[in-house]
Amino acid sequence: MCGGAAAASSETVTIVDYTGKSVEVPSPVETVISLSSYASEILCALDGEDKIIGRDSYSTYPPDLDDVPIVGQSSYSPSIELILELDPDVVIADTMLSDDNREKIESGGVPVIVVRSGDPERTMTIIRDLGTILDKNERADELVDFIDRYHTTVEERTADLDEDDKPVVLGEWSSPWKAATSGTGFGDKIEAAGGTNIAADETPGTYVVVSSEWVAERNPDVIIFQKSGKNNTLEDLVETRDEILSRPGLSDVDAVKDGRVYVVTSGIMGGAPSIISDLYFAKWFHPDLFEDIDPEEVHEELTREFFGLELEGAYVYP
Repeated sequence: MCGGAAAASSETVTIVDYTGKSVEVPSPVETVISLSSYASEILCALDGEDKIIGRDSYSTYPPDLDDVPIVGQSSYSPSIELILELDPDVVIADTMLSDDNREKIESGGVPVIVVRSGDPERTMTIIRDLGTILDKNERADELVDFIDRYHTTVEERTADLDEDDKPVVLGEWSSPWKAATSGTGFGDKIEAAGGTNIAADETPGTYVVVSSEWVAERNPDVIIFQKSGKNNTLEDLVETRDEILSRPGLSDVDAVKDGRVYVVTSGIMGGAPSIISDLYFAKWFHPDLFEDIDPEEVHEELTREFFGLELEGAYVYP
């Protein structure tokens, strides 16, 4: 179920989170703990960085978050004791938060909002909800408008594609041969950008391990590897691509023969920057349809306008 906000009173707001639970929180909140790197980025993009008093270990962008105490490696492994000691107005977590840990936090008097990033519609819902609790609705609307503009462009330009015009795509997540199926965030991105997911029907909603023989038989036109971490260097991405190009059994696959093998980092696969990977995917699949779009320029604009920073680091290759 998608979230949504509705005013409860002048001092509180009720958010319906990703799990469908109605969560009442103070508005505007003064203190937030974020156990989701994507939520942390959005909070900062909405000028709420000074409200974050605790974070997960993956919340490293923007860089100023390094000064915020870590209260758990991720939503999967939060330090309940530290969270309750900090006593925030609200905890933002992703779907890795267990029901048991959520109950422990809420029993300590701290409301919890569970979010799930992924497709642009879901991301825009998170932005609106976090804008509501921060009392930054105008800023949230600006960010939503930015994302929606490019989301609409991708939708409109790929809407009338024939199936024969859609490249067959293998999406690998974090490790070799771990393929994204339909219903995963990665798989949904492939389809939304006008591609045919090679592993669409292999246990939908999961990432499945396939073999070189399996891939060679299905002969993808494009291979995309998602590399985890937000601090990858260009050399890291080059090394990953070279590994794919030299894998035994793939030399006759069209994606390898044609050089249509790409590496993308997790830094643009979710949250506010997820629209950037959507644009890269669309341009990789249909360069003629998106000849006028430069995803790196859009990424630079997003970074400058909503984080007050210049774009640095490597996010895709080539």
